[in-house]
Amino acid sequence: MRRVLVLLVALLALTAGCGGELTTAEAAAASAQRFMASLSAGDFAGVWGALTSEARERMGSSAVAAYLRETEVEYDRVGDAVEVEPGLMRVPVAGLTVTDPGRTVKWPEAWLTLRQEGDGWLVAWAEPLFDAALSAYHNTEYLEQLDLARAIVAIDPYHYRGHLEMHYAFRGLGRLRQAEHALQLAQERATAAQKPDVLAAWARFKLAIGAPADALGYAQQALDLAKPYYPGTYSPAWWAETLVLSGQAALALGDGETAALYAEAAAAADPKNAALALFRQQLPALPANEP
Repeated sequence: MRRVLVLLVALLALTAGCGGELTTAEAAAASAQRFMASLSAGDFAGVWGALTSEARERMGSSAVAAYLRETEVEYDRVGDAVEVEPGLMRVPVAGLTVTDPGRTVKWPEAWLTLRQEGDGWLVAWAEPLFDAALSAYHNTEYLEQLDLARAIVAIDPYHYRGHLEMHYAFRGLGRLRQAEHALQLAQERATAAQKPDVLAAWARFKLAIGAPADALGYAQQALDLAKPYYPGTYSPAWWAETLVLSGQAALALGDGETAALYAEAAAAADPKNAALALFRQQLPALPANEP
């Protein structure tokens, strides 16, 4: 059940400001608050009307409507706006929980990007494109994924996800220098809670280009940084797949015993994980213990 927030009194008080005008930061934060209230209520008109023209043009109303039908959003509070460049603000959202069919993801803190358009502040929000880009990647439709990633970045260049999707698309297309550059941008944009996702991508990239020692280091960093966010933000499946990455790197370094230990740890986290099943087939048979 969606949590519908009653904000009219608070917003009117904020807008009135005891008879004074809102500062630029206050106006941006108020716009972010209205957007999050509409998002959590599943209010299409409120969400659509709060979006930048770039977001509306690149996503289209059907993608936004589908997202609202399939996704429930809850949050604790909206923080103070921070100016990152003229005409652009970032606003933190604490306690964000996003639920769609099959999963719930909790972010201790997420950020909205707002752009000034005319006399108001509009939200540069691209989340309805995230799953479409991921689906294109899994279906090896890398050009489509690249188009979606570019749309995400055009809407909100400060969110790590567009750059991460661009990285995977460039990887799939064999454009490794561009893939590495996109990954560097993703890491620069990621919050503390988002960094494990980027570090796991670094591990995959390093393993793919034949640098298993680097891959193992990145995978371990990803697991270490994900500990405060597991299992709320990072799922058992993600944890197991990152342990499998560690095992693959260890195996590439010639350490089959350590690779097997990573496989055991992955099985403890997610015993039916598909990546784990494939990895077990790659493991060498260890010598039986002598009596």
